[in-house]
Amino acid sequence: MGSSVGIECLKVCEVLDADPRPTFVIDLDPDEDIPVRHPNGAQFLLPAFCNAALRLHEQLFDALVGTNAQGLDKDADEKETPGRETYKFADFKKWVTGVTPHDESGDIFPLSFLYGDMLWTGSTVQKRWRLVSGNRLWRDTGPLRDLSSGSPPDIATGGLRAEQAEKKKKAWTNSTPAGTTIAAESAATRQPTNKTTGSSDDTGASSLSTSIILSTPEKAVVDWTSSKPKGILSPHIQYARSVNWAATPLGPMEKWSPEFRQTANLCMSNPHPAALFWGSELTMLYNEAYAAEVAGNKHPSLMGTGFSGPFAELWDYTGPVFAECARTGISVRKEDDYLPINRFGMLEETWFSWSFTPLYGGTGRIQGFYNAPFETTKQVLSHRRMRTINKIGECTAQAKAVKQFWKLVLDGLQDNERDVPFALLYSVGDGDDGDHSSMSSGSTISLKTCHLEGSIGVPEGHIAAPANLDLKRSREGFIPAFREAMRTREPTLLHTRDGTLPEALLDGINWRGFGDPCREAIIFPVRPTNGDAVLAFLVLGVNPRRPYDGEYVAFTSMLNRQFATSLASVILFEDETRRNRDAVEAAALEKQQLTQQLDLQASRLRRMTELSPLGMFLISPQGVLREANDRFYEMTGHSREGEYEMSWMDFMTDDSARVMQEGWERLAGERQPWSCELQLRKSSPNPVDFEGESMECWVLLAASPELVADGSLRSIMGSITDISHLKWAQGLQNRRLQEAEETRRQQNEFIDITSHEMRNPLSAILQCADDISSALAACLAEGTSLVLPSVESCLDAAQTITLCVQHQKSIVDDILTISKLDSNLLLITPVPSQPAEILRRAVSMFDPELKAKDINVSFDIDASYTAQSVDWVTIDPSRVLQILINLLTNAIKFTAPATERLITVTLAASTFPPDGGSRAGFQYVPSNTEMSAVATSEEWGKGEVLYLRFDVRDSGCGLTPSEKQMLFQRFKQASPRTHAQYGGSGLGLFISKRLAELHGGQIGVASEAGGGSVFGFFIQARRCDMPRDDGSRDAPLPIETHLGGSTSLNSRPTPQRQDYASSASIATASLITTGSSSAEVASMPLHLRPLNPSEVSILVVEDNLINQKVLVKQLRKHGCAVSVANDGIECLGFLETTHFLAPGGVDLSVILMDLEMPNMDGLTCVREIRRMEKEGRMVGGRKVPVVAVTANVRDEQIANARGSGMDDVVSKPFRIEELWGVLERLLREG
Repeated sequence: MGSSVGIECLKVCEVLDADPRPTFVIDLDPDEDIPVRHPNGAQFLLPAFCNAALRLHEQLFDALVGTNAQGLDKDADEKETPGRETYKFADFKKWVTGVTPHDESGDIFPLSFLYGDMLWTGSTVQKRWRLVSGNRLWRDTGPLRDLSSGSPPDIATGGLRAEQAEKKKKAWTNSTPAGTTIAAESAATRQPTNKTTGSSDDTGASSLSTSIILSTPEKAVVDWTSSKPKGILSPHIQYARSVNWAATPLGPMEKWSPEFRQTANLCMSNPHPAALFWGSELTMLYNEAYAAEVAGNKHPSLMGTGFSGPFAELWDYTGPVFAECARTGISVRKEDDYLPINRFGMLEETWFSWSFTPLYGGTGRIQGFYNAPFETTKQVLSHRRMRTINKIGECTAQAKAVKQFWKLVLDGLQDNERDVPFALLYSVGDGDDGDHSSMSSGSTISLKTCHLEGSIGVPEGHIAAPANLDLKRSREGFIPAFREAMRTREPTLLHTRDGTLPEALLDGINWRGFGDPCREAIIFPVRPTNGDAVLAFLVLGVNPRRPYDGEYVAFTSMLNRQFATSLASVILFEDETRRNRDAVEAAALEKQQLTQQLDLQASRLRRMTELSPLGMFLISPQGVLREANDRFYEMTGHSREGEYEMSWMDFMTDDSARVMQEGWERLAGERQPWSCELQLRKSSPNPVDFEGESMECWVLLAASPELVADGSLRSIMGSITDISHLKWAQGLQNRRLQEAEETRRQQNEFIDITSHEMRNPLSAILQCADDISSALAACLAEGTSLVLPSVESCLDAAQTITLCVQHQKSIVDDILTISKLDSNLLLITPVPSQPAEILRRAVSMFDPELKAKDINVSFDIDASYTAQSVDWVTIDPSRVLQILINLLTNAIKFTAPATERLITVTLAASTFPPDGGSRAGFQYVPSNTEMSAVATSEEWGKGEVLYLRFDVRDSGCGLTPSEKQMLFQRFKQASPRTHAQYGGSGLGLFISKRLAELHGGQIGVASEAGGGSVFGFFIQARRCDMPRDDGSRDAPLPIETHLGGSTSLNSRPTPQRQDYASSASIATASLITTGSSSAEVASMPLHLRPLNPSEVSILVVEDNLINQKVLVKQLRKHGCAVSVANDGIECLGFLETTHFLAPGGVDLSVILMDLEMPNMDGLTCVREIRRMEKEGRMVGGRKVPVVAVTANVRDEQIANARGSGMDDVVSKPFRIEELWGVLERLLREG
């Protein structure tokens, strides 16, 4: 593959430049318009490329190429041969640019052309590029013949005839008077012989003369042994002349006999290896080919020596041959004779075909021998190695399984002892595979074991041949080389010189062949051609008397391919055999099974019908039930007696009976299969769900008509399957899905509410902080002290911030409590406490708010509490207080808007869990967990177990039955309007329920719409003694500290919502308008001058009095005229008094509208305003600018606000500067 990659990198021009023939390339379809003809009509040859041979031959180049080319016509005329047609330059150019008329190939025609005493050949590439080459070796003496007339003499003789003709021509032109002419006829009388026969076996007389001219050679040395040889002496001859022949048995060169000189010249001029062995000492003289091909590195020391010198290792074999030849005088010839020669640094296995010819030197006695050796080592080795490969193929062809394959491989290698000095064969299998010859599951070395399958020349138990080897972890034997061979997937050569072939592994091997130890070995990773998994490793010793050269590598590759091909054949055969065996076994098993099935078919069908969970039936075309199994009657409750037409439909409900009637029309009328789900009236036994409750009985009916040969209806066959549980599961799944959707909706609603409640106070905090900062900055800039109004303003802002922070903290506490409850991290910690004191402290925490909202609170200690003489008990006061705070907060929130404002708190006790029956309509909420006795651990003490009951009754609006169903659930309030009217996150009652259950109790409610509500809970407790007075009895509980302690709660709180604030607050925050009407608009357009705050009148629509007060204050400080409204209804009422609806009315520039408000929210209000605009009620068709100011900041909420008609949306919290930027942009655009 490497050579092919190199060829692909060659360029065509490089190949043509290396061609010694003059070659040029013509573009038959040039991209540019190049003139190819002279104005007189003569055609030009303008090649796209000329090779180096043509460019360097200036005379030929100028004669053929360019606009001034004249051609070779003149020279051709002088050399015109009689009987041969002569072509002109114009003919040549026409041939070069012409195309064949016989097909569409666009090739040249004819393929060759004689011009200028040269044979020109052409070819065409891609129908565009014409390659033309001239060959000077061609010398023709007759007209061209086609191939059918026989092989041209020069082609058939490999160019020998052409060379002879050229030499003869030179002999005639260069002959001198000293030359000797041997001729049968003169050149003037030579005539070409024209053969017309078409036979390829024609051996007629040659057209050339049978005589040659003999003369003195131009280059060769006539006699290199002379004292002054003439000619060019080769380096080898120069060395031969430099040898001190006088010191050899041959004597000085000048005393050599003429006969020996002639023999020596014959030997030196022979192009093939030749040597002379002269005299009784057999002194050697050899030519250059012998030195290169036979002597090797024994040259030049071999020259002039005998077999006592460098060739001493051959004497034992050749000595008898020389002696016999000398005795008989008969030449000796050997074919493929083995001769071990150490000529390249190693004792080499070589093979020669050679001969010994006795030489007499002009005497009657043998003077020496002429040796003509031809090395046949490559042929002998190739034949031997190919015989080995064929033997392996023949042996492995007998293998029927992979296990047999390995032994047969070794059998195939046995005969070639010289190329297989030793061999080891290991199969590769999985570590736990008992059959070591099985195919490995992969090519990695994990969990692979090598098992010795056999060896050649390696004794049993040898260190190099352990029986089993771990391919991954072992270091024995050839395992490291195996791992490398597995990685490369190719034969790997190991050397003793670099340590890859440890010499310790070679000790004790019985070397085959020559008996010499190996210096190299080859690892064959044996794998089939149809897979990548290495199945075996073959270790093969390299012939120690042959170099690992290209021929050896080729032998290795062929051997590896033979292994792969033979192994693939065995694996395929084994797989095919296994498949056939499996198929036969499967067929036999199938036959046995079919026999058994046929024997049992009748009984099976009967038993299947009897035991099947399906109800099977057969109905006649008239609708009469003919046959049915027991399961059918059990499922339907149908009687086995009194069958009549369609009686089997009586067990269906009316709706299912109507569906079945339609199905019967399809089955009996259209003769089509039909199936449906049907509900039964009853079933015996009735199916029940997991809780033991009875379920509806549903079946899946599937029926098909049975037809006779003529297409008429024979019967209706079918079955019914009980799918009651499936239908129940589907209903349960739908309910669970709805619950999941409801939970997701509640979570989103909770997130919206929490986000609104968290962000809403941030605007007030941010603006109050800005108010304080601006007041202090002004004093600092003027260098004056705070005046009383500024101090009051800052104090009011700070109190507002404190109240907002408390509001946010209560929401965060609820969320944290929920998180602890979900993670089971909230624990009950019992401590000695007085329940009445806890109740008193809970109410006292709300004293300021109760007074502000004019709500009366009544304490009611139940007679049961007094009868039990309850004083000190162990409970968790913080958790009890947390529940009471939640209930009191709700009571205050819902009582504040009522006409009668009264809250009654009750404390009762009993020794058993209360059931709520003593209070009309009161019900405890069922607990999700089984109520257990929580007051059993040691920390609760050993006192009597009591049940304490706390009730909080209010005179608020009360609850409807549907609203009561929504209570005590996570993220839920009584109705969707509860949050808008009263705020809250919907977590308080859920947390209270969980806390009561953790304390071993329950929580419940009794309420009627318009009649107030009673929320109550009970908990477990144990009597205990009064603790020692350590000063902690009056210490605030943690829940009190978290809620702000007594300091903040003693101050009068600012009401959160206008609609349930105190009367004084309501009067203060009633709908008012401050400031005067805006001045007349100046002549300059509004959008071209800065917006003057004093000219802007703003209506703030906000139900949260804190945010309302802070925003109004900031806008007025900014210089704006500000009016306020508490909800959407008041906003619409104020809009009726403005210049938008009443000519000459109050000026109004923009409305800042909150979204979450009671009575009418902001979205409803702005829709009403836009409706009034569409109806044309606005004076002059004006549009009222409305900006939403909200804490609802999700993208869909903002998009909903804009879609409802808001001109812009400002998200809480915000600074006045941000709000003013929005107003300025909106009013300028307006």
